[in-house]
Amino acid sequence: MTTTEPHRTTVDIDVDAFEEAREVLGTKGYRDTVNEALREVVRFEKLRRGSELIRSGADLGFPTPEELHELRHRRTRDVAR
Repeated sequence: MTTTEPHRTTVDIDVDAFEEAREVLGTKGYRDTVNEALREVVRFEKLRRGSELIRSGADLGFPTPEELHELRHRRTRDVAR
């Protein structure tokens, strides 16, 4: 996550949507609510992209269950020696 200096701006906010977001996010005030909502949008998109990769069957570089089983048993055999 990149940390940058806060940027002041003026925006028109849908008060009903703001209040609902504030309640859902458990935040207080405009700044906290808007910032947390922005972070949630980014987090959601990262999760969506990750789930798409998983559903597509893309090779994510993680071992298969079979490979994990072999790795665990190989370590057990090596320790027993």
